[in-house]
Amino acid sequence: MADVAPTSYQAHELEAESLESQQNWDAAGNEYRKILEQNPNLPGIHYRLGRVALSKTESAANTEEARKEFEAELKIDASNAAATFWLGEIARRAGEWDEAISHFGTAARLDSGFAEAFLALGMSLNSAERFSEAVAPLERYVKMLSADPAGHYQLSIAYARTGRKEDAVREMTIQRQVSEKNPGGVRP
Repeated sequence: MADVAPTSYQAHELEAESLESQQNWDAAGNEYRKILEQNPNLPGIHYRLGRVALSKTESAANTEEARKEFEAELKIDASNAAATFWLGEIARRAGEWDEAISHFGTAARLDSGFAEAFLALGMSLNSAERFSEAVAPLERYVKMLSADPAGHYQLSIAYARTGRKEDAVREMTIQRQVSEKNPGGVRP
């Protein structure tokens, strides 16, 4: 592509992806911005810029840059579940539970197969002490990724806090068993 159409957005995108794989975040961001100069409404590019910003050293400025890019992406493609998810993650990291819950819930509705959105929604609901609301997304998550101990742990908390002691004990037992099978904690 770089030889045939070196100034095409596809060539810039390939170059940006290559730079990302080398963790050359600033250069990758510059390539993505070149794409936006040619095609300001091309879906996915603001999302990539947001991910690049979050890949840099953590700082308030980089987080704010990422937030703005994800919001810009949603103006172009309101159905981008990943951009919505990352807005939720930014809010979660800041302890802004209601905003995180809203974004994670939207991401889960936009993409019913987005397992991480269900886990993040349930975890945020638990953190906000909205345990009864956390049960459904966490149950959904453990059905999707039963080998992840984090889902069972979070579901155990939600069950325990809603008076479902037997269910809580069962989930904690599953969590321990899964953790023993996967001691590194790497999600499947």
